[in-house]
Amino acid sequence: MLDNLLNSNDLLTLLKMLKRPQDVFSMFMRTKDKKVKNAWSHTTNPPVNWWDIPAVRKRWNYLISGNPETDYKRYIIDSHFPQRQPLVALSLCCGAGTKEIEWARLANFQHIDSYDLSESRIMSAIAYAKHEGLNEIINYRVRDIFKIEMPENLYDVVFAESSLHHLSPLKEILIKVNRCLKPGGFFIVNEFVGPTRFQWTDRQLQVIDGILSILPNRYKTFWNSTAIKQKVAKPSRLRMMLNDPSEAVESSNIVSLVYKIFDVVEVKAYGGTILHMLLSGIAHNFLSEDAETSGYLKLCFDVEDLLLATQQIESDYMIAVCKKKLPPVPDGFLTKLS
Repeated sequence: MLDNLLNSNDLLTLLKMLKRPQDVFSMFMRTKDKKVKNAWSHTTNPPVNWWDIPAVRKRWNYLISGNPETDYKRYIIDSHFPQRQPLVALSLCCGAGTKEIEWARLANFQHIDSYDLSESRIMSAIAYAKHEGLNEIINYRVRDIFKIEMPENLYDVVFAESSLHHLSPLKEILIKVNRCLKPGGFFIVNEFVGPTRFQWTDRQLQVIDGILSILPNRYKTFWNSTAIKQKVAKPSRLRMMLNDPSEAVESSNIVSLVYKIFDVVEVKAYGGTILHMLLSGIAHNFLSEDAETSGYLKLCFDVEDLLLATQQIESDYMIAVCKKKLPPVPDGFLTKLS
């Protein structure tokens, strides 16, 4: 319907919501900023996402670093800037601040400016940094990343940890990031780069639903519920915009813009095209490392790997290590010097 502006699944949801006028008012009357802040006001989550599963995280480590015990942060520090200390850094849309704490533990950062729209998450991050003794290194502030000043040539490193897919206009932010990096400075990207507004491909949905059909019900129960996950549906674009206008707003543009605006040093894809939505809402059933659970997870991993290897799907997640792109040398400049 109108390029999935609205679909039958969401029509049913809207009809149910009509019984709760406060929910309808919230969805249609809140401003864009208030919707985004509300969507990201929580500071804790139940373990229902693919990143909560230890075996999944070890898989990421292997795909990125070649070692299931070495995560991407350690790999990047050892591979790309082991001698660049002390470092001044910026983190875009830091959320609850856990990633910045991890970076600060691994390298000698002089200062990390960390900004987010969510006041509750920033307050949580400040408390966490103080508990870890890192509050004088990490500067957490409630700020709109589009409105902060990014002085030219200030930062050694800028981090985008699952933040770029929430930003639009994306090109504007990336140009500002390139400008604020020092010559030789790094832009570290860890991002969802899949379909904009989660408009999943037919092949993704076909494979996800096929795997769900063969998993035992005990692996498909939702958190604190007896309901069984039977399939994954593509959300309507209207629902995505009403719930959280920032979610995956320009995710499919990230790769091309990063390559255009920065010098890309290294890219590591780590899948998620099947696993992300397959395990969403039911990941808590896969936390155990017993033989049966490990076997079903391996099946899921193998299916995604095969589809990626045969180019039936593309990776929805990537790590990219980029450098500041300097202005190109004008035509004839080197000739004049010789």
